Amino acid sequence: MQTILLTGAGGGIGSATKAVLEASGAHVIAVGRQDADLTSYEEVKALCKRIAKDAPLDWLVFAHGFISTETEFEKQKPADIKLTFDLNILSDIYLTQLLLPSVRKGGGVIFISSTAGLNPNGKYATYSASKAAVNAFSQALARNKPEHTFFSVCPGPTNTTMRERVAHDATMQQSPDVVARVVADIVAKSSGYKSGDTILVRDGEVSIATQV
Repeated sequence: MQTILLTGAGGGIGSATKAVLEASGAHVIAVGRQDADLTSYEEVKALCKRIAKDAPLDWLVFAHGFISTETEFEKQKPADIKLTFDLNILSDIYLTQLLLPSVRKGGGVIFISSTAGLNPNGKYATYSASKAAVNAFSQALARNKPEHTFFSVCPGPTNTTMRERVAHDATMQQSPDVVARVVADIVAKSSGYKSGDTILVRDGEVSIATQV
């Protein structure tokens, strides 16, 4: 049985991923907003100290994230811009740095990124920049940490609360279950994906966007 840390487990893609992984027999350590403020390094450090007691871990899956409802860059508040980067990339970096030593060799990290990180959207400039950083971080680790594997999964528009909050069209988009199954395939090592792959999940279709 694999032990998997999953953030963002309270809803959307994270919730769907939790259900799929648990159905496959994995032990999922689910982390939601009530467990830690991932924008605080001190809280992240305390969380990681607690999680390390369950070591060794097999996978880290980061499905938390933030996007501002203000789509015009010029009107975005500094606090929202800071939150975008604190939650979307800095927390990933801190969690990886602190928990990777607890991950078995051959296991690794799966980052839930976004197609906005591959094809920056002018309406979501700061969000796009933060997700591009996630993709770059994953590929950089894949090049330098051969004992572990790293993947960036980039969903297109998906039926989640976050999508509904910013675009009001969530029910017209792909199911989060599609993204969850990609994560499950990576974990099961049944997909043929290689460390450093950036995987595009759009309109229910899955493809490799970039490789290391």
